[in-house]
Amino acid sequence: MSQWNSGPQLSPNVWYCVETAYYADTAYDELRMWVNGSLVHSVTSANDWNNGTLPANWLSDKFNYAMFGFHSFSGNTADVWMDDIVLSTEPIGCGTTLPTSSSSASSVASSVVPSSSSVASSVVSSVASSVASSIAVSSSSAANSSVASSANSSTNTNAAWDLDTEASYLNFVTTKNTHNVEVHSFGSLSGFISTGGVATVTIELDSVNTGIDIRNQRMRDLLFETASYPTATITVDVPATLLSSLSAGQTTQTDISASVNLHGVSTTVTTRVSVQRLSNSRVLVQSMAPVLPRAADFDLTDGVEALRSIANLTSISAAVPVDFALVFDAR
Repeated sequence: MSQWNSGPQLSPNVWYCVETAYYADTAYDELRMWVNGSLVHSVTSANDWNNGTLPANWLSDKFNYAMFGFHSFSGNTADVWMDDIVLSTEPIGCGTTLPTSSSSASSVASSVVPSSSSVASSVVSSVASSVASSIAVSSSSAANSSVASSANSSTNTNAAWDLDTEASYLNFVTTKNTHNVEVHSFGSLSGFISTGGVATVTIELDSVNTGIDIRNQRMRDLLFETASYPTATITVDVPATLLSSLSAGQTTQTDISASVNLHGVSTTVTTRVSVQRLSNSRVLVQSMAPVLPRAADFDLTDGVEALRSIANLTSISAAVPVDFALVFDAR
C-alpha cells in the first residue's frame, strides 16, 4: 500500500485525508477515491465487485459521499480509523464545516482545520488522542459531583485553558455477542487546564449516547449508576514546557499518566497522546491509540452482567476501547 493506482506516495507517520464518492449513473456502480484531493483509485462493480453480480445501485439510499482519515505507520502500512467516517449526500472535503458531532472525529477535524489536506486528518488524530489522554476520567459520588462540576466549569478562576466542548469528543466501543461492535459517545464534556498545569475533564455520565433510548437508560441505571455516581473525572499533570515549546502548526507526541475516577474507583491509566498547537490560542490533544479500560478496574462487572442479562445477550466484552479528541482554547 505504499502507493495507490496513481497519486501521492504514502509517507510514514503521516495522517491522510480520504474522500470517496459513489456514482450510480454509469453502466455499473462506481466508487472513486481521493487522497488529499488527488484521485488515486476507481473501482466498478463489473471489475472489482464480484464481476458485476451485485445489483445495480447497490449503495443507493445509503450514501453518496464519505470522508475519513488514516495514519501511515510506514511506507507500506496504514491504520484506518473507520469510526471517524462522515457521510453526506453532498460533496464534502476534509475542511468542510460540518454539524458538530460528539461521535465523529472527522467533524472535529472539519471544525478546526480551514482547508482539505493531511493537516485535517492530523488535527483530528492529534486533538482527540492528546486531549483524551491528558485528561483522566474520574467518577465521583453525588456528593462530590457538584464540586467536580464547579471545578471543571469554564468559569474556574484558576483556568488557563478551557475545553471547547463543541469541538471535543470522547467515544467508546462495545462488543456484544462476540462480533456485534458499536460506537457510543458522551454528549456532555467539560474541562480546563489550570494555571498550575493540571488538566481536568469531567464527563456527565447521564449524557451517554448509544443511539437507542432504552439502552441509554439501562447504562445510566444498571452500569454507571448515575444516581450515585453522576460524573467521571480525568486529571493529568501537564509538563510545564509541553505547550510552551510548540509553535502554531507544530505537533508532538508524549506519554501521560492520567488519574481516572469512575464509579467511585480511582486508578491510573498510561497512554500516548498527540498534542498539536492549532494556533497561538488553540490546542488539540488526541489519543494515539484506543485506551482499553476493563469493567473490573472500576467495579463495573456486575453492571455489565446486568446489561447482558436484561438484553438477553450471549456476551458483552469486559474491555472497552476509548478514543478522544480534546480541543482547548487559551483564556
